Amino acid sequence: MVIRGLPRGLARDAWWFGADEGGGGTLRAGDGAGEGGAGRGRGLALLLLLLLGDLLFFGHPPGLSLALYAVAIFAVAAAFRRPGAPLLGPALVVIAGALPVVEYAQFLALLFLVAGLLAGIVWMHRGPGAGMPAAMVALLGRVPTAGPRALGTAWQGALRRSGKGSAARAWLRAWAVPLGGVLILITLLADANPILAGWLDGLLRFQPDLGVILRRTLLWSGLGLIVWPLLDPAPLVLTEKARSPRAQLPGLNPQSVSLALVLFNLVLGVQTVLDLAILWAGGSLPDGMSHAEYAHRGAYPLLATALLAGAFALAARPWLEERPALMPLMALWLGQNVLLCLSALLRLWLYVEAFGLTYLRLYAAIWMALVAAGLVLTFWQIRQRRANSWLILRAAALGVGTLYLCTFINFGSLIAAHNLAQGANRDSFYLCELGETAAAELVYADVPCALDIPETYGWRDWGFRKWRISRSLQAQRYGAGL
Repeated sequence: MVIRGLPRGLARDAWWFGADEGGGGTLRAGDGAGEGGAGRGRGLALLLLLLLGDLLFFGHPPGLSLALYAVAIFAVAAAFRRPGAPLLGPALVVIAGALPVVEYAQFLALLFLVAGLLAGIVWMHRGPGAGMPAAMVALLGRVPTAGPRALGTAWQGALRRSGKGSAARAWLRAWAVPLGGVLILITLLADANPILAGWLDGLLRFQPDLGVILRRTLLWSGLGLIVWPLLDPAPLVLTEKARSPRAQLPGLNPQSVSLALVLFNLVLGVQTVLDLAILWAGGSLPDGMSHAEYAHRGAYPLLATALLAGAFALAARPWLEERPALMPLMALWLGQNVLLCLSALLRLWLYVEAFGLTYLRLYAAIWMALVAAGLVLTFWQIRQRRANSWLILRAAALGVGTLYLCTFINFGSLIAAHNLAQGANRDSFYLCELGETAAAELVYADVPCALDIPETYGWRDWGFRKWRISRSLQAQRYGAGL
């Protein structure tokens, strides 16, 4: 007898349907017959991935091994995809996410690796769409619980199918006292029986390295918890929430937006004129204030002002559609804030010229450029009457794309090269703190500090950036005759 349409969860858990007592017929429940085989296949795949993880990571620093392991996880997950599911697109996403780790193993590169792997698996199982980010978060949220839950379910099912739960309790009741008594007797007789004592000494001399066993257990457990949900993802179907009516901030109305735009532009115009006179036209500063101090005091407040400008533009957008005459004022408002971002960049550049380049100052410059680009996008969104989702998607793509490109740039080398070119103004202590990524520039300039030379101990921790730095150092030593 065949029952069509039985839920998969019931087909998987209803193990008693398969019992064939007294020669009766076997009840097949939908596609549940293949569920056990798929589960066993995933279990074997998990074991192979754990063995591969032990080979790649145990006792070895991470590097190229991270990218190889992510590709292996995706390849195994692809073996269990549904027929006709996309493969090429998800595979390219996984490879793109792994490239930053191949360049240099760092935290940001690891984030892109995880994001690329999650995106590839979600795309493969549910197809591309607007719900992919939420599905990726849902899949990531299953990592802590999916493995233990599947293990507990499998163990309980095995006990039910074999009927060994009650048998195990009966075995313990029958053998607990005899075995315990035998162990006690062996311990007492060891002193009187030299042969037995010799056997026990031989057993005790076999002492495995408990530290290695513990580290391997932790590695395998951690990998199992992470990998299993990726091999057996839950149905990634997200229900769309009902759209709530547009929320309006208190205090915003056509009249208040009009007055705010006029007053904001006037106040910002004063700042814009001062910046043009001092920064761009070379005007004089107040007595006792240097250009470096002027730049340091104004860079970050101007950036905060630009961010608030973008938020106000989005909040005021509904009334711009009602009053088209406000559009020129909004364009002037956003344009002045873009000019503020450029002025903040110039202030930052003046400060860097006086005191040198650092990671924080370089990141601040990138952030200022992103804010300026975001303000331009905001104006274009308002002018073209695009939805807020249009702006959010493109702003997110701009930010993620910038971060992705940053993973391929050796900022330590750039900072060292710039500061070394400043000559007497260079900060030797900060240069020594840049680490191994600036080793080639520091060795070439003969900076007196203990350098961390990048070392590669094998193919597992190989990285393209470390390889380039090592080649540069070797070329310098060869040219110096060392």
